[in-house]
This record gives sequence, C-alpha cells and structure tokens, in this order.
Amino acid sequence: MTKIRLLLALVLFASYCVAQKQPAQLPSLTKLRNLYNPDATFQKMLPSKGKIVLVFYDPGCGHCQELGENISKNIAKFQQSSIFFITMNDKEYVDGYINMFAKGLKTRKNVSFWKEESVEFIEKFNPVNYPATYIYDAATKKLVKSFQGESKTAEIARFVQ
Repeated sequence: MTKIRLLLALVLFASYCVAQKQPAQLPSLTKLRNLYNPDATFQKMLPSKGKIVLVFYDPGCGHCQELGENISKNIAKFQQSSIFFITMNDKEYVDGYINMFAKGLKTRKNVSFWKEESVEFIEKFNPVNYPATYIYDAATKKLVKSFQGESKTAEIARFVQ
C-alpha cells in the first residue's frame, strides 16, 4: 500500500513539474523558418485575435499523422485559429506528411508549416511527447491549454472555438 502511495505521489509530482514548464506567455521564436514562404517570420505571422495553435510534430510519428489528418478533416472547427505546424525535419518529409495525411491543410490561409532551425522551440516549450500542441489566446498571448502526446482533435477544438 505504501509503495502504491509513493508511486502515485511521484506520478502527480512529475505531472506537476511538466505542467510548470509550459510557457504561460507565448515566447518570441526567432529561429523558425516557414517552409513554403521564406519571407515570412513567425512573429509577423501571429494574429491579434482568435487562437494561436502550435503543433510540434514529427512527420513520421503515427499520432502526429493522425492529428494532421483529423485537423484537415475538421478544419471548419479551427476557422478562428492560426495553426503553426513546427518540425525539426526537412521540407521533403513535411511534403510527404502533407501529401499523405493532411492535403487539405497546405492551401489554408490559417495553417502554416515551419522548420525549427535550432533547439529554440524545445528549450522554450519543453515538449514531452509528439505531438505537443499549445493553444494561446492571440490577443493576450497567454496559454489556454497544452496537450502532450496523443490528443483528439475534438478535445483541441473545444479550446479554439
């Protein structure tokens, strides 16, 4: 019984520590490169209203593929959001990801794909699992909700409408 309590306490403490590492205020990101619009900068692309959705993903990750596919299928729920897909992978992997799982997202004005050129995103956001999704209020730049690992589009959509 004592071991169970100790294990539960450790799990709760670890969850608390992870939750504390999420930036409450959207930090400045200067090392991101837009894969399809080289002249764009992340800071200039940030909207002033609606929600900002950051999806840190790996194109080869099954949960990331599922999330991209489901956002694409349910894009109407994200009309009031700007979605930034951020990866550390090269453009050819992102092209494959889009073509196989998220075709409907490439031409959307509120969706963009970015490459992390350094470790700036990881250092500032401390993602635990792929995909790591962060939702910020565009007006205040304050964190609304974050998701680590497998997450359902319907759950994410609740926080962006």
